[in-house]
Amino acid sequence: MNRAFYAVLLASALGMSCISATAAAGVKILHRFNGADGTHAPIAPTVGPDGRLYGGTIEGGKFDRGTVFAVDPNTGKFTTLHNFSELEGLSPFGQLLLAPDGNLYGTTRSGGDDDINCYAGCGTIYRISPSGKFKTLHFMNLPEGATLQGGFVEGPDGRFYSTATQGGANGCGTVYAFSPATSKVKVLHSFNCDGDGRFPYGRLVLATNGFFYGTTSEGAFAEEGTVYRLKPDGSAFKTLLEFGHFDAGCQPKAGLIQASNGDLYGAAEDCGNYGSGALYAVTMDGAIRVVHHFDNDGYARDGKNSTAEVLQAPDGKLYGTAPIGGLPVEDPDRSGTIFRIRLDGTKFRLLHTFMQAPDGSFPTSGLTVGPDGNLYGVTPAGGREPWPGDGTVYRLTIQK
Repeated sequence: MNRAFYAVLLASALGMSCISATAAAGVKILHRFNGADGTHAPIAPTVGPDGRLYGGTIEGGKFDRGTVFAVDPNTGKFTTLHNFSELEGLSPFGQLLLAPDGNLYGTTRSGGDDDINCYAGCGTIYRISPSGKFKTLHFMNLPEGATLQGGFVEGPDGRFYSTATQGGANGCGTVYAFSPATSKVKVLHSFNCDGDGRFPYGRLVLATNGFFYGTTSEGAFAEEGTVYRLKPDGSAFKTLLEFGHFDAGCQPKAGLIQASNGDLYGAAEDCGNYGSGALYAVTMDGAIRVVHHFDNDGYARDGKNSTAEVLQAPDGKLYGTAPIGGLPVEDPDRSGTIFRIRLDGTKFRLLHTFMQAPDGSFPTSGLTVGPDGNLYGVTPAGGREPWPGDGTVYRLTIQK
């Protein structure tokens, strides 16, 4: 029953050294959603200019269309900043971007102005201040892209860059740039559904060589997804690798990060051992290597099917989450993990196993470094009874 719920939630939202489920984990729940203040938070929080954590829920709130919220990491004080109404969008998705103007910019997965080509609207782009002053800036249309899930990153020209999972010239997604000065969108690339992949989910990353890098969850060889790059003006698009040719996982839902060694790191949801996915690293020229295969014995002790962007914390190690598995293996309530690992793939450590209410469940997003140096995240389920709950905001205290 729990796995069945996870499958529905993910579709809507989307040999190692282990320790016991909660021993030395250092996890504290800061807030348990109750539906009225939102439900199902799918994306890692963003630290705002006041040190609070900002995020969104894809459902719940006053109109059951999702919310934007803030949490004080010191006190756990929770504030609902905005309840989405009919023409403002539906289901805010994608990590918020703190812009130089002090505002936060985000996207909704659907909703907005009626578009006969997009069921329930193609999605919106919005701005919100730390005090909750909200404005819808742009309604997406199908040629620009639909189903916005990637979140923004700022480019060298001050524009905000992201991906749309669907839409575009071929219906398989786009890379686009949004100008906060003009509120206009420019499509940089429409995926062709074939060799350059289709259905990008995760965030882009601007690498030190000036290229944006990203992933597609499907398409190319064996329909197992790709890693690609392009310049900020949309030129020089190149598919760097097709996951179907390698044993490094496949069908990545998460975007990439650039680590301190210059390589790009990500999580692939599927393939690998027992279809449990993998962590991988890619050079800027496209050479791939496995960092960690999940679930080497079929019990998912370390977790499986990660859809979360990994984070390199101040200690230099990678931290991430997986929505299934953990310890002890015989406990039916285990509902995902937090882990860390070195860049070279050694010293994997299980830090926490989520155990449903009153704990969180099924973490589908990554972690954020807070102003205190600890790590913060959300779960889309768990928290309050009855099952499955409405999700949580939590803190992970980094330990040696």
